[in-house]
Amino acid sequence: MKKVLVLGFFLFILLIPVNVWAVEFSIDATNINAQLRKDGQVDVKESHTYEFEGDFNGITRRLISKEKTTIKNFQATENGKELKVEKDGDVYKVYRGGSDETVTVDITYTITNGVERFEDVAQFYYPFF
Repeated sequence: MKKVLVLGFFLFILLIPVNVWAVEFSIDATNINAQLRKDGQVDVKESHTYEFEGDFNGITRRLISKEKTTIKNFQATENGKELKVEKDGDVYKVYRGGSDETVTVDITYTITNGVERFEDVAQFYYPFF
């Protein structure tokens, strides 16, 4: 009888609803401007507008470098104010806390060797998403 009560108690604990701390958001607008340079580098400026419902700590931006290219000088700002950024592999974490608001984050970075140059032509293609 004691075993049945203990088992019943553990099953009861497992079935109690648990709060999930997920934030709801939508990306209302995204604009990416890539400026190609003669030396093969690409200066990129992105602007992302997020609408958050609930508390949030910031955004993430995943950039996967193409073969033979690298991402450097990644920076994020909001209204000209620099935001803290941490890199974890190919994910950039931009910290900016808040609750129930619309936020526009501007991101800048440089892609090295982003433009492939040949004798008579050059090409640029990059997987931004």
